[in-house]
Amino acid sequence: MAEIQHTLADLVKFSSEQKPLEFGSAFSSLIAPKIETAINAKKIEVAQNMFNSNDSESDESDDAEAGDEDAEVA
Repeated sequence: MAEIQHTLADLVKFSSEQKPLEFGSAFSSLIAPKIETAINAKKIEVAQNMFNSNDSESDESDDAEAGDEDAEVA
């Protein structure tokens, strides 16, 4: 079965004609590739940052932890 390619004009048309099933199908076919692209980009970002240590980030977290300990003592 061939997948139907929808446009934003289809969304407007289905909305104005009050066809919720067609609107949902059109919306899903338009948004799914964008979501997939964003998720894949985030996966790559997380994978690149997972093993790269950044000293400034660890220094900031150490400072934050020290600040929390000082607040508990006071």
